Amino acid sequence: MIIQRPTLQEDLQSAKWLLVYGRRKTGKTFLVSEFMDYDSFYFVKRDRTIITKDDWRTIDQGTLLELVRRDLSDDKTVVIDEFHRLGKEILDVIHSMDIRGRLVLISSTLHLSKELVSSSSRILGKVSEVRVDLISYLDILSCVKGKGKDFYELQAFRTEPLVLALDYKNPVDMVRGSILTVPALIGEIFSEEDRKMSGIYEGILRAIAVGKKRSGQISSYIFSRKLIKKDDPSIIQQYIVNLMDLGILKRTKVWSKKRYVYEHVSPLFKVFFALDERYNISDRDLSRKQLRTLIDEMIPHVMEEILRKAVSEATGTISLVDQSPDDEIDGIFLKFKKPVIAMEVKWKDRIRGNEAEKIKERLMAHDVERRILVVPDKKIVTIKGVEILEPVDILDMRS
Repeated sequence: MIIQRPTLQEDLQSAKWLLVYGRRKTGKTFLVSEFMDYDSFYFVKRDRTIITKDDWRTIDQGTLLELVRRDLSDDKTVVIDEFHRLGKEILDVIHSMDIRGRLVLISSTLHLSKELVSSSSRILGKVSEVRVDLISYLDILSCVKGKGKDFYELQAFRTEPLVLALDYKNPVDMVRGSILTVPALIGEIFSEEDRKMSGIYEGILRAIAVGKKRSGQISSYIFSRKLIKKDDPSIIQQYIVNLMDLGILKRTKVWSKKRYVYEHVSPLFKVFFALDERYNISDRDLSRKQLRTLIDEMIPHVMEEILRKAVSEATGTISLVDQSPDDEIDGIFLKFKKPVIAMEVKWKDRIRGNEAEKIKERLMAHDVERRILVVPDKKIVTIKGVEILEPVDILDMRS
């Protein structure tokens, strides 16, 4: 299944020399090979040997650098995948050349890629950056037609390209298939960034997955597991920053507060770590029925996060979470620092009258232009003054 990613596809045409970077397994190589014309495509292995894509020949680094110089001088298009593994030599070549031909550098790093285009980098000003994250939920809904609660849920997990590539048909198969895959992928991400996975990193991922989203909550959670010597958020702050640099975590500002909450970028990672932390799914052979019940407990949280991001993307707004004690809602969206949308998500099959009234009260408490309620089927409720949307309707909010 090929998901069109229009914004990224346009970005790939934005400049003659490009640095395409992002976390492991986000579809960078596929995007470049599928949507760009090229003359030469090289893949750099971890041992620095190079494979040519067309005929699978192995060449050495010196030969590669000579071929790159020749092809670019002839105005050809050259792609080097995992180019950062070549080290300083490739940077010297890029620095020494005039911008001719098309050069596309692909890197499965975030932290290291940022260093390559920093103010002290030899290639600063030579390449334009294209960051590739998980697939947009809106892009998936634009390409895959369907409706219904199960459909919307599966597409949320397919924002993780690994899930899309393996073509899982339901969340149960996805989770069963991730028991070995997710830890291996996390290990690859850390390895590519020249970092080592540790108990503290894993403890943070597990804490956030089970709902400990603020730094103080995370600190207390992993302190209770004796992973740190003192319950002090400052101890874990750099670990959290590193996880954001690796593209594994993200942070969202809290409305009207000077603090943030932390969330998993990947729905697959979130569900895997939550279920493994609570129910030890790595070591227990659960039935499909048991696993479906456990996943269903997680789905509303997954959908809330994915839909908040979708609305933000569709409307060009900044999304915040609301943690007000009396009128908490699932999302507030700012345009030029002004709140313009208030959103609630109710991921359930039925909404009763008294619950609908409370939803309306919470949304009406905010002075905004639009108040929306996102549900799996908009036929289940009508609330005067509130727009009732299904996920696919968010496509129509795009400006």
